[in-house]
Amino acid sequence: MAQPSEQLIVANESVTFAVKVAGQGEPVVYLHGAGGLTWDPFLDELSNHYQVIAPHIPGTGNSSGLENIRDLWDLVLCYYDLFDGLGLDSATVIGHSLGGMIALELAASDQSRVKQIVAIAPTGLFKDEEPVPDLFAMLPDEVANIMVADTASPVAEMLRYMPRETEKRIEATIQRMQNMQAAAKFLWPIPDKGLGRRMHRIKAPTLLIWGQQDRFIPVSYAEDFCRGIIRSELVVINQAAHLVTLEQTEQVLEAVKGFVGAYQEDAYGRVNG
Repeated sequence: MAQPSEQLIVANESVTFAVKVAGQGEPVVYLHGAGGLTWDPFLDELSNHYQVIAPHIPGTGNSSGLENIRDLWDLVLCYYDLFDGLGLDSATVIGHSLGGMIALELAASDQSRVKQIVAIAPTGLFKDEEPVPDLFAMLPDEVANIMVADTASPVAEMLRYMPRETEKRIEATIQRMQNMQAAAKFLWPIPDKGLGRRMHRIKAPTLLIWGQQDRFIPVSYAEDFCRGIIRSELVVINQAAHLVTLEQTEQVLEAVKGFVGAYQEDAYGRVNG
């Protein structure tokens, strides 16, 4: 597995992003979910095809400034500042769960900053008849049971794993709390912060990827996203739940590569596809 480099990007006077970078070629910005950023097999393989740029959300990893971000709109502006710091006028953005919601908000708020979107089981909507469970009230074992299709799989065991050594266990617990605290600022008490009223503004080609057995954000939400985003398409992957990138890595990669490759810029910077 590749060892990404990490650099600190000062987005503005209040927020600094720790960014993992690996690979060469077309830049792809990856925005992680509520569980935090881990350089996993999906990102590793993605970096064999693109330059993967993966920032830690403020308040996690070595990113700082969460206390200076008041709300989701502030967070979106910070990501635009990060793009500026990275020298990206616009970029292809891949986001999972919370990261998928952020990717869609970036594209809805400023249509010029996002070329293409791959939103993998994004948060951002809420239906009373099929509510998203309260992730922040769950124990680690409960999270493992709801996030994967096969609760006895290695992915599920990885979610349940805690180091035996006291110091490492404490460190892992603190890291989990930091990840949840950062995510809760933008998802709690429910993840609906108005994205449904802005989705029509998204002009970037959008690929939605969902696990058929997702019990955290059911696949019925994918239909709502497709109806709201004009240039969207949906891939549903069987034998996978919310952590579809870990459960069916190859299928997700094939979908991403096929989608990103279908939209190429011409000499004038226009996107074809």
